[in-house]
Amino acid sequence: MLNTDHLSPDAEALAMELEACEGYRVLRRVPKPFTSLPRMGPVPDGKCIAILDTETTGLDSENDVIIELAIQLVFVDDGGEVIGHSMPHSWLDDPERELDPRITMVTGLGAQHLRGHKIDDDFARGLLDRADLIVAHNASFDAGFIERRYPELAGKAWACSCSEIDWLQLGFDGRSQSALLAHVGWFSDAHRAAADVWALHWLLQHRQRGPGETETRTYLARLIDASERPTVMVQAERAPFSKKEALRARGYRWNAPKRFWEIELAPGRVEHEQAWGYRNGLPAMTTRQITAHERHR
Repeated sequence: MLNTDHLSPDAEALAMELEACEGYRVLRRVPKPFTSLPRMGPVPDGKCIAILDTETTGLDSENDVIIELAIQLVFVDDGGEVIGHSMPHSWLDDPERELDPRITMVTGLGAQHLRGHKIDDDFARGLLDRADLIVAHNASFDAGFIERRYPELAGKAWACSCSEIDWLQLGFDGRSQSALLAHVGWFSDAHRAAADVWALHWLLQHRQRGPGETETRTYLARLIDASERPTVMVQAERAPFSKKEALRARGYRWNAPKRFWEIELAPGRVEHEQAWGYRNGLPAMTTRQITAHERHR
């Protein structure tokens, strides 16, 4: 159950009155971060989830670097229900290079904020190593930067809250974190790593009943389940250039390092996809199994 003690009773009464009027929606600010772990003694038993966000000097994980990192540990029971969580830990990091002004516009971070700062790599690496699953809202982006900085963490299980939850089926009309948060009635200060991590934690605690379901489930439980289901990568190797638009239209993406088109599917759809490729004159498609340890790379 979400803790809403931070909301003003008087303001909440006004908000509820306004919500009762047709044509209005009210957004509430997420609370300030708090912990629900014991001060002394062991952390709760259960699966450990690390919610993570990075701010970087650009989009290229091979050449750009992290300028801010935030990590929050969340502990869940076998049903994916949260039984304890830390506050986000966050660090700034001096890139020792000139920042693109657009990065400053997005994050509010300038050279003067980063100068002399350093991520506590031992602590950050320890938090991520402790986790059974790392969650980010754009996991393929964050995983590239994390595994470059901490190569010993390569192969950790990752889950993406943007792509691995079927938000459309659940009635959402967007997948950006701010849009999803607004859909469930909240807003947060965005584009700083710690705030984004806490907002994602808050979003994932919400629950609803999906189509055909009899019980409500949290979005975090849905994400954990999705991450644990193996999928199959169907690879259109040696596909002629003339088939590029047909593959793109069908949802394939270009794997630049390996230079072929590919699409990730549930195992039950693979045979149908291979038949589609045959009918459309493509060379025999190859496959490889994907788990959370390979996904988002």
